[in-house]
Amino acid sequence: MKILLLFFTVLFCLGGTLTIYAEESIPFWVKNNAMWWSADKISDDNFAHGVDWLIFDGLLNTPSSISENKIPFWFKNTAYYWVHGLISEVEFLNSLEYLLEQNLLTVANSVSLPDYTKHRFSGNNEFFIMYAYEKDFYFENNIPIPKDIHFLLKSDIEHIEDILYDAENQNSVVIVPIFTSSAYWEPGFYTFFRNECSTECLTTKIEYSKHLGYSASSNAVKILSLLGYPLLTDIDIDKDPSLLDKFDSVILLHNEYVTQKEFESITHHPNVLHLYPNSLYGNISVNYIDDTITLIRGHGYPDEKIKNGFDWKYDNTHPYEFDTECLDWNFYSIPNGHMLNCYPENLITSDFELLKEIKNFTLKK
Repeated sequence: MKILLLFFTVLFCLGGTLTIYAEESIPFWVKNNAMWWSADKISDDNFAHGVDWLIFDGLLNTPSSISENKIPFWFKNTAYYWVHGLISEVEFLNSLEYLLEQNLLTVANSVSLPDYTKHRFSGNNEFFIMYAYEKDFYFENNIPIPKDIHFLLKSDIEHIEDILYDAENQNSVVIVPIFTSSAYWEPGFYTFFRNECSTECLTTKIEYSKHLGYSASSNAVKILSLLGYPLLTDIDIDKDPSLLDKFDSVILLHNEYVTQKEFESITHHPNVLHLYPNSLYGNISVNYIDDTITLIRGHGYPDEKIKNGFDWKYDNTHPYEFDTECLDWNFYSIPNGHMLNCYPENLITSDFELLKEIKNFTLKK
């Protein structure tokens, strides 16, 4: 974690200007909000906030001057189609713009100009433009540190086809670690592990709209999504484990906390790329009525001798989880796929060869 903070601190302090090559696109957080709004997991106000941001950032040309939100309930179908790849980003934006122009959809001005000022990082990243919003900085020793980073793909990358998802030759899916992200928010599992609360902290809310963070592979989710990889969440797999049968390969991230059904679905799939160590570590249950997860077994609970909650023989937590520099990264084989020997949350933002390997491992055989 310290290496990540140092990396982005250096970027922030470099300052300077950066030539922008890529066209603007909808940030992952807006798409994430649309997904959970279409599933009735977040409020109309949360979704409207994303629409208002699209107006603020110029991706929608319709002015916003309404005092309250009004969103037709049937538009959830359109949001669902977009987040599941059934319509394009352009089609989604065109639909929004039409509804706004016809006053069929209205959003209140909720975006604060200072909060959403973009700070773009200069530096030597060859492939991605990186930026953070003003609202997402905190200070450490009077130095501003971004806690959530966003990416745009530069359009002048040589051999870009080597890393872009190819739907004709790939049939892959990335599993977004929503459960793990929720476990790390405070108060939660780690409040208990630090002995700062009792077992009530081992039940925590599913955080649908908060950013994923370092511990839930935020960079990997955004970058692989930007490259065109289809996404499913832990929740999707837990509710319907057979979903993975539709894909030739599965890309697992830092999915540290999973249910028994999800564990079995992943470990029985014939081709899994474990991109992060320490996956499939904590056994949890889910209550979808209360939208909570509960740790059942693992990570020293209910007995400190219990490490992997599934007693999984291919657990690769130690020593790989703590190698965040990835100087000698390499994939090695297990019976149903491959595992990376380090924690690549920083590496994936800058290593073209890693992105090529991810694609190569998931090409149709």
